[in-house]
Amino acid sequence: MKILFVVALAVVLLSFTPATAQPAYDWNVIGVHVTVVEATYVPNQVTFQSDANGGASCPAGTWLTYKATQGTDAQTQQANVKAVYALLLAAKLSGNTVNLFGKNAGCIVNFVHLQ
Repeated sequence: MKILFVVALAVVLLSFTPATAQPAYDWNVIGVHVTVVEATYVPNQVTFQSDANGGASCPAGTWLTYKATQGTDAQTQQANVKAVYALLLAAKLSGNTVNLFGKNAGCIVNFVHLQ
């Protein structure tokens, strides 16, 4: 009887999916070139363009935005934007490609990987 209870409990727990779980992004594009980097809004955000479509609402050449949302406080968030700005600038100047992960709503970029 105890084994049956444990198995039933395990099935229930493994099949549970939280209703609030949502992915951090709804599009990604691998191996794109950064074509323009705009620094006016650093350290609160950095805007840039790439040579590939970012999602249904973000075609190539659209301004993409990376905002200061990563980190526990304003200082950490702003430092994160500065790091992403440096990464995008390095990619632009070197011709290396980046991987982008973002959301169609507002063409917001959540993650950037330098290749």
